[in-house]
Amino acid sequence: MEVDFEVLEDLKITRDRLDATKDELLERDRKIIALQDEVSALKDSIIAYKDSLLEKSISAVQTVVKEEIKSYSTVLETAATAVKESCVSALAPSKIRTAIASASEDRTTNLIVYGLPETMDSSDCDKIKDVFQELGEAPVISKVERLGKGGEQVRPVRVLMRTREAARTVLGKSAQLKDSDSYQTVFIAPDRTIEERAERRVLV
Repeated sequence: MEVDFEVLEDLKITRDRLDATKDELLERDRKIIALQDEVSALKDSIIAYKDSLLEKSISAVQTVVKEEIKSYSTVLETAATAVKESCVSALAPSKIRTAIASASEDRTTNLIVYGLPETMDSSDCDKIKDVFQELGEAPVISKVERLGKGGEQVRPVRVLMRTREAARTVLGKSAQLKDSDSYQTVFIAPDRTIEERAERRVLV
């Protein structure tokens, strides 16, 4: 029986090609598995990032709510204390009215902005508007004023807003300034009374 060497050679070539194709398919499978692992890791990273953002947002809202509740409670307590002390000390009616009015002063529409440079190139009102624009807000501002006497230190700015809601919105977004290229040193806080500021320093 004669052996057809050409046929054998063709079979060998075909088998080599099949082996090579098999190796290519295995290599593709390994790459696909590697890509699937990368996609899975990326999904986990995205989920973790979303959870982190949600946690930060909830924390910021809770902080604002606590500050607002504390502010209202302090106003009521101060007013009650002022009336009681005035009556015990037999103060004149005019002094009692003055104490109540001072204790009941509505500061909920006010904000205090710290770290805003004092320059002559633009007004404080324009600077405040630029800061609010950085936060994506453009509320109506009733009044802007520097607090204290001029000196080496930058004076804080009191901003009177038209509504409480506008003040709360800006205050709630103020934490974003730490990530701003232009306003990293600017800090926004509620307009607290002297008693509230002293109490906060003790707590902090």
